[in-house]
Amino acid sequence: MTDLYLDLEWFFNQELYLIGYAYSITNHGQLYDESLTMNNILQMLEPVDGYIYFYGPDIGMLEKSTGLDIRNNFRCVNLLKVFRDIMPGMDSYKLAYFEEIFEIKRSQRQYKTNIFKLVEDWNNPYKRQYVLKYNLEDVVNLVRLKKEIFGIYGIACDYLDRQSF
Repeated sequence: MTDLYLDLEWFFNQELYLIGYAYSITNHGQLYDESLTMNNILQMLEPVDGYIYFYGPDIGMLEKSTGLDIRNNFRCVNLLKVFRDIMPGMDSYKLAYFEEIFEIKRSQRQYKTNIFKLVEDWNNPYKRQYVLKYNLEDVVNLVRLKKEIFGIYGIACDYLDRQSF
């Protein structure tokens, strides 16, 4: 089965400008600028016959930006909801917090504390590379966190299929 992990970035006006995606830790990519087209989004979705994993509002934003009905055509799992369900009472549910707990390292941390800087740097051609690296680390770390946490808590397809995420 082919799963897809997504991490989207958008402007304050909710215009999508970057999609980070991964099928695994080593098979990943990004859509932005000229590559952020409906055709490429459809190509990204095409091999998925498993689940689409995301964290927070990303699927809703992708549907709003594209007009696609992703939630009714794929098995979508909001990992934020899963983590809240299986680990109630955590101090935080931010991905950065889980990365810290599970000792998942990253080279781009600066945007975890200042999301406004993310958009500012995206608009700066000299700093855009840092935003791209940050987004890619976000989506690859999402794969790592899902594998780690699902392994510890014994989460399998039957649990996901019984829930509405």
